[in-house]
Amino acid sequence: MAFNRRQFLWAASAGAAGLALPSAGFAQPTRPRAKFKLGLGTYTFRALDLDHLIARCKEMNLHFIELSHPQYMLPQAKLDEFRSVSAQLKSGGLDLMSWFCGHLTESSEVEAMVEGARSVGVKTVSGSAERSLLEEINTACAKAGLGFGIHNHYFRDRKFLYESPEDVLSAIKGHSHIFSTLDTGHMIALGIDPTDAYRKMKGHVRIIHIKDEDVPGHSVVLGKGKGNIARFIQSVAHDSFPGLVAIEFEEGNDPKEEVSECAQYVHGQVRLES
Repeated sequence: MAFNRRQFLWAASAGAAGLALPSAGFAQPTRPRAKFKLGLGTYTFRALDLDHLIARCKEMNLHFIELSHPQYMLPQAKLDEFRSVSAQLKSGGLDLMSWFCGHLTESSEVEAMVEGARSVGVKTVSGSAERSLLEEINTACAKAGLGFGIHNHYFRDRKFLYESPEDVLSAIKGHSHIFSTLDTGHMIALGIDPTDAYRKMKGHVRIIHIKDEDVPGHSVVLGKGKGNIARFIQSVAHDSFPGLVAIEFEEGNDPKEEVSECAQYVHGQVRLES
């Protein structure tokens, strides 16, 4: 019977503890069952048009998406195109679970965000906004039946409004229709363990952008960076997190191999419900 490295290490530790192994094999630690929907943040393939995006998703068996191509973010987004965009994605077999609207800076963009969400057919929107708009966003989302996810972000050259878990929690406080879109990569860039960030915001996280980074601002395949992503994935699974976990990889124009490796890595950590 051939053992891989993980099996060998498990068997060695069991033997050291005086555990008897069955002669025909031994029980292996089971992967936790996960309830989340593994998908894609389309910013990953921002250089591709929708037809090629659909083709890539089919190749990688990733059917759940957050639409985050820059041309569909405010203020440049053409909202009159959103219904046809949504129809094209759905006809291509993709489940559009969320829209990333960008950073809102004025009241007219709050109105556009609501219109865009309705037109593209989603109930959750990720993005960020000036703090002065948060109450208005919460009220507008309550009326429209939407949820708005504050996306934490790291910038090399400036302090962003929402970087740390505390920054995000301060925005959520008192706002029943504002939640967290947790980006693991940007937490890693700040030197914050993403699992610790998740636990601080537990109960408020509804969407996850899953990334790994080796240096601040540089994406690597999951498990090859500094984020201890295996711990993160298993923690989310143990909590029965039911939302979208969207793979994002920001290097290159068409990183299909890297995204495929990321998906395989997630499947290696947990058992996803079909």
